[in-house]
Amino acid sequence: MAAYNFPSAPDENFKEFLRKSEKIEGERLQAAIPRDYFEPRVARGILGFAVSWALYIGATVGVAYAPHWLLWIPLWIVAGLGGWGLHCIAHDCGHGSFSRSRKFNFAVGHVSLLPLIYPFHAWRHVHNLHHSHTNNLELDTDWRPVPAALYDRMPFHEKVIYHGTRTWAFWGGTINYWRESGFRPSYFPKREARRDVRRSMLFVLAVCALYFTPLIWFTGFTGFLIYFVAPWLATHAWFSATTLMHHSSSDVPYLTNEHWTRNASRLLVTTDYVYPKWLLFLTHNISIHTAHHVAPVVPYYNLRKAQAALKAAYPGMVREEKVRIGQLARIVRRLHFYDTESGYYTDFSRTRIAPAEAEPVPVKTS
Repeated sequence: MAAYNFPSAPDENFKEFLRKSEKIEGERLQAAIPRDYFEPRVARGILGFAVSWALYIGATVGVAYAPHWLLWIPLWIVAGLGGWGLHCIAHDCGHGSFSRSRKFNFAVGHVSLLPLIYPFHAWRHVHNLHHSHTNNLELDTDWRPVPAALYDRMPFHEKVIYHGTRTWAFWGGTINYWRESGFRPSYFPKREARRDVRRSMLFVLAVCALYFTPLIWFTGFTGFLIYFVAPWLATHAWFSATTLMHHSSSDVPYLTNEHWTRNASRLLVTTDYVYPKWLLFLTHNISIHTAHHVAPVVPYYNLRKAQAALKAAYPGMVREEKVRIGQLARIVRRLHFYDTESGYYTDFSRTRIAPAEAEPVPVKTS
């Protein structure tokens, strides 16, 4: 992607963001987190792995024995929550925080991503790109908005995908990432990464052959849709909604290389959501995401303590909100394009969305 020189007319909100960014430049953010929080406890990690598999398998079996098909929908949602929890376990495995054994991490990671039929190394390498370039307008791989002018030049099918995954089909955003990189070794420039991805693909394809063949044989194609595809879609819905909310907010800018800094990408651009305790447990603290971006090797069960340490060391820098369904609704309704003037967002009607959900300001058109 060509280098951008945006925003062209930054307002006071953007300038205040840059002041915060400059204030933490050069800081060793990880130093605020006590060293013992980095130590993995394998038994605790395996407990989370087992709980999520139990949730996924239990809900899927529940579909088979449900007395009425209307019960399938809540059971699919629960299965999706289990699948999303397994992804969160794979997330720790990919960052080396599940255990000190690289081979064990990779083994658990491969098994954990099976409900998504996502080759572990394909996800791992793409996710590492996200961590290296969080909210970089030119290089981030997750939920990066495009300027309206670039959207206008997209091929029709790319416009359909972008429009859909930014609005009514937001739940398919991670399916699109999976489609683009999950089974395409050529997506990755490094030969070692391409080799890793091929190995993961072979594992996933072998397991699919062993599982899908008897599933379809005994339950038919309808059973395949009910017992695998629906939970797969529900898992992606959890995946998409969570990551979209973490990295999309009317008052958090995406940054060009000119303004992007590593410390700002770790501390200032992620919105953490305060979940109920039961949901924190089942999602393995994935909503405590700033601490994870600052120190990816902190195991999931230590993230709350790591977050508290960060908040104490950098007061006012960590963004936290109580989770509400309306937040997701506002994102998919309004936050669509990168606004080249303000550095924030416009919607599909090219109306500028003021930071902090202020009244929208019409964008000047030439």
